[in-house]
Amino acid sequence: MAITSKEINLVQLDKELGSKGLIANFENPEAKLIKAADGSDVTEEQLEVAIAAHQAVLSEPTVAEKLASVGLSLDELRAALGGN
Repeated sequence: MAITSKEINLVQLDKELGSKGLIANFENPEAKLIKAADGSDVTEEQLEVAIAAHQAVLSEPTVAEKLASVGLSLDELRAALGGN
């Protein structure tokens, strides 16, 4: 478990750690709580190092980026929906 006031993009941080699963509570922006999800093998030391190195990208993802996050391309979605 780690507590930070640093700006965090949780999805990005999880990817930086190898997509092993993180959970967080950002209710208090000055004391954001971040920890490994159940079943994750991320250590507290790895989490602390990753947070220290983390530079959050806070821009809104595009539709193509959202689809890519679940393993789809825009063309694949169009094809699945019967589009051209």
